[in-house]
Amino acid sequence: MCLVCERIEMIKKGVNPYFVKELETGYVVIGDNQHFYGYTLFLYKHHEEKAELFHLDLSERVKFLEEMTVVAEAVSRLLGLKR
Repeated sequence: MCLVCERIEMIKKGVNPYFVKELETGYVVIGDNQHFYGYTLFLYKHHEEKAELFHLDLSERVKFLEEMTVVAEAVSRLLGLKR
């Protein structure tokens, strides 16, 4: 089992201390290592079936990227990041 799959299993079991929020297509988690302030991941829910973005059908890819953008904006606002 890959690291992403392990982390998703931890979320499902309720034992991932870095889990933040479940969205329709994925899970928001804070990165274990904060080498970059606010490092956040958005893990695709069905990673075990489709591990690459290009494996998703177009509608699922669009929804995942839309949610990823929402997560990125939320993290940016939360941390007061400006660019």
